[in-house]
Amino acid sequence: MQEFIDFLTFKSFISYNMLFIFYYIGSIGVPFIVFIYTKKFYIYPKEAIDTFLPTEYKIKLSLTFIAIFVFLEIIWRMMFEFLIAFLQIRDALIS
Repeated sequence: MQEFIDFLTFKSFISYNMLFIFYYIGSIGVPFIVFIYTKKFYIYPKEAIDTFLPTEYKIKLSLTFIAIFVFLEIIWRMMFEFLIAFLQIRDALIS
C-alpha cells in the first residue's frame, strides 16, 4: 500500500519499463495508425496530385516526408533517452 501512496504523491517515479512501452507505442504504433487512416483520405487527393504535379515534384515531396519522418523519430528517441538518463541520475543521487 505504501508503494501505491508513494506513486500517487510522486515520491517514486514510473519505471523504466513504462518508458520503453510508451517509446514503442509512439515510434511504431502512431505512424502505423496514421498510415492506415490516411489511406482512407488519400483516394481523391491522389487523383488531383497526379494531374497537377510533375514527377520530379512528387519525388521531392516523398523525400521531404521521409526526411521529416526520420527527423521526428530521432527527436522522439532523444526525448526518451533523456528521460531514462534523468531517472538514472536521480536514482544515483538518492542511493
